[in-house]
Amino acid sequence: MKVLILLGGNVEAVPVIERAIALGHRAVVVDGDARCPGRSLTDDFVHASCYHADRAIPALSRHAYNQRLSYDGVLCAAVDAPHIASEIAARFSLPGLSIEAARLSVDKLAQKQALAGHVPLPMFKSWPFPVSLHKMTGGGGVGDVFIHIVKPIDSRGGRGVVRVTKDIDPAFAYEIARGQSPTGRVMVEQWLDGLQLSAESIIQDGTVLFTAIALRNYARLEEFAPFVIEDGFDGPWLPAPGDNILKKCGDVIAQACRALDWYQRGAGTVKGDLVIHDECVHVIELAARLSGGFFSTHGVPQTTGVDLVGAAIRAALGETLKPIEPMPLRFVSQRYVFPEPQDIGKTVVAIDNHRPESAIFHSWNIHEDAVVQPVTSHPARWGQCIAVGATSGEARRRAGQGVREMKAGVVLK
Repeated sequence: MKVLILLGGNVEAVPVIERAIALGHRAVVVDGDARCPGRSLTDDFVHASCYHADRAIPALSRHAYNQRLSYDGVLCAAVDAPHIASEIAARFSLPGLSIEAARLSVDKLAQKQALAGHVPLPMFKSWPFPVSLHKMTGGGGVGDVFIHIVKPIDSRGGRGVVRVTKDIDPAFAYEIARGQSPTGRVMVEQWLDGLQLSAESIIQDGTVLFTAIALRNYARLEEFAPFVIEDGFDGPWLPAPGDNILKKCGDVIAQACRALDWYQRGAGTVKGDLVIHDECVHVIELAARLSGGFFSTHGVPQTTGVDLVGAAIRAALGETLKPIEPMPLRFVSQRYVFPEPQDIGKTVVAIDNHRPESAIFHSWNIHEDAVVQPVTSHPARWGQCIAVGATSGEARRRAGQGVREMKAGVVLK
């Protein structure tokens, strides 16, 4: 039995923790929320922020001393903290990325600078800079005005991400983004029109062993404007026969990992946000971790039969991974539950937590006594529903039906 540190104990981390335990490992869960769902799954709970190495490392040291154990690996469980995982790995001599390489996963500007010249990217700049935002050239346009994304350099969960069109004041976007950056840093990049994709890859010794691709659903982009809110995924994404775009996605991710020095020695997983613009695969962001949003835990295994979480656990423990052969199974769709405008400011009185008949899995972000907030970032979504089908359309219909059923079960006052 190996001892695996799992950073994160939230609802999205639960399937990762359960998989580690099912594989026979001892799971040490680290989370700053003493009431997180993951706490009940293990006797090894470390109450410390998984986003602060100076808190997590001393707490883990005390736990190891008190329990007379040593650690064998560390893995982010649905939290965006690969830089903290790398510091923990360095402190306890565990497998993982170097601290310098892992920081490129959470500093969006430094990542783009490292990738420039290696893979296609949207145009980007740090901000402020001595040029009017609307005078920047290139990118998807509205008339003669270009659309841009203004975002914090070092935030997560879609917080502070604003899509600037001709109707949005860039100064407003800047202040929103800066307010969500722990360091007060902001960047701006092109909005590239095209298919937006979520990618989940397993990398070993510089080689992509496997990549799963799903289509990101931005059908409600205008509804939540100017904030950029995703409404789930549809997978697998199947290009037209003879189209080699899937290979291009894998090639771009491999080239990016070489530029970032990710998993050139050893193995791990990489989450990718990609866009196909002018028949070219562009990198929006990459993260050296499992994705959240239940894509890695439910979307990938349901569509491909690949135990992605199991592979990530083995990689975190320093094991050499075997070749991976996907086995297409079914179509999967995820949709989120959103409040209506008239719900904002009301209080949640009750939630019907039974699983929708059309769903294979659902979860809630809200809880009783919560006050409904405007949807300006991903954590403000109420919950999510995942459904499968023999066709992509059937999976989408079932997910939508599940969302309606979930929403009907929320009582407000």
